[in-house]
Amino acid sequence: MEAMTDREQRVDQIRRAAIPVFASQGFKRTSMADLAEAAGVSRPALYQYFDNRADLFREALQIILVEATDAALAALGGDGLVAERIDGYLQRLVADGYETLYGMAFATEFLEAKHEFAADVSDAELERGRDGLRAFIANQTQASPATRKAAAELVLLSPAGLKADWPQPEVYRKRLTTLATAAALLLDT
Repeated sequence: MEAMTDREQRVDQIRRAAIPVFASQGFKRTSMADLAEAAGVSRPALYQYFDNRADLFREALQIILVEATDAALAALGGDGLVAERIDGYLQRLVADGYETLYGMAFATEFLEAKHEFAADVSDAELERGRDGLRAFIANQTQASPATRKAAAELVLLSPAGLKADWPQPEVYRKRLTTLATAAALLLDT
């Protein structure tokens, strides 16, 4: 891995400083002045790195999504039973973000901004995570191709339904653990 240039370090520092600002104030209430202050730079300096608030939001969200996907894929590559590894994947990829959103006053606004300004970034990371899960399932079981496909679809599609009633984060995490166990049982046949 190459060392970051001074500019890349500054951009990374600004993006990371923006995350808690957007999380606490929402997208609409966050100004470039707020973001500059959080990053410890002047507003004119901030514009040297980012065109506008939406540009910075997109970049900040990308950090969150890439790190969540990386953590989820690392969980699949870790030690433990298949159910434990799938559960780790779900906890990192889905539950951690859900818990963060659950506690945000402006969660709906945050999600709307994600869809408006960073849908492609979100979709790319979602697909990377899905590809990793499919590869894990293909390499960890002797189940038939149809069963492997069914297990992957179960894991990939069910999390949305398991949060339809907006449960407490700990309830949602338990539901995901049950889902991981069910998928592993399906693969063990």
